[in-house]
Amino acid sequence: MRVNALRHLGLLWLALCSGMALAGGPTAAAREDVGGLRAQLMAVRYAVLTSELAGRISSMPLREGQRFKAGDVLVSYDCSLNRARQTRAEQAELAARKKLEVAEQLDALKSISRADVEQARAALAVAGAESGMERVMVRRCSVSAPFAGRVGETFVRAAEHVAEGKELLSVYDDSAFEVQTIVPSRWLAWLKPGMPMQLTVDETGQRHVARVQRIAGSIDPVSQSVKVIGRLDNPASGRGEVVLLHGMSGSVRIDPPTGAGKP
Repeated sequence: MRVNALRHLGLLWLALCSGMALAGGPTAAAREDVGGLRAQLMAVRYAVLTSELAGRISSMPLREGQRFKAGDVLVSYDCSLNRARQTRAEQAELAARKKLEVAEQLDALKSISRADVEQARAALAVAGAESGMERVMVRRCSVSAPFAGRVGETFVRAAEHVAEGKELLSVYDDSAFEVQTIVPSRWLAWLKPGMPMQLTVDETGQRHVARVQRIAGSIDPVSQSVKVIGRLDNPASGRGEVVLLHGMSGSVRIDPPTGAGKP
């Protein structure tokens, strides 16, 4: 009796699976007809800033979500040792330059060999290179914003000692976003750059209109799909309001042009 019941349940399950397969199941193809394509918002300009030197962070004035302008200092290091090295290198360059001047004066009086003059000139070049290297290291004592935007995440704190290459913080420009979605490759018959994309953001419930900016250059042969990237401007970024954030998600609808048929 129990064996017959299990067999009946098994046959029922197979019938249900077969019905879903014949009907297409709850696949992406079924969701396409109601405009249920999933999409993600990515800032057009996004960067993870890393440390260019090893040292102790003395100041990190901004936290997650705060805004900044292009060129603002986001991270400062304790660089007293680097500045001392720069001063020493600049003094060594000054001394080498004076030695070359004396050597050239003696050469004009035929009181020094030409080899000694060339040696003094080479010493000045070496001192100048070392001085320039130390100036570069001092400039790395602060990390400036490459563009205006917002802080996404911070990975370190002030007073921490970080190694070279350590991730410090992520930043992004919140004035414009990319809308990334995956569509069936057969849509390429009618999908073109410039077409409107109707976006509904999950986190806010707001609707926005984007434009198809570009289509990926390769197709996934397994799912027969292709990535589509749209461009969406953030209307509130200039007023300091929060409308769109990097990483938000939602649903997007792309309607075919008249006469192109159903997606």
